Amino acid sequence: MVEHAQPLRNRGQFLPKLIGLLCALVALAACVLAKVDPAVSLLRALLAFIAGSMVTKAWYVLIAARVTDAPPDAEFQETEERRAA
Repeated sequence: MVEHAQPLRNRGQFLPKLIGLLCALVALAACVLAKVDPAVSLLRALLAFIAGSMVTKAWYVLIAARVTDAPPDAEFQETEERRAA
């Protein structure tokens, strides 16, 4: 089996969390600079995390190209067999 295909599958789970965390960090920074109440700041950061995660997931579903597990062609398979031998 091709080993480099595994990170591409996990990318769809990691990137929404990363984008959500970045959105939450920006929201917290903006609230600190604006001297907003801490409870409101945390609420805004939570909402920013949820929004960032959902938008990234929607991007994957609606716009981004999906990586599929296509069967390898004959030439690629022969090359892999030669490397294994």
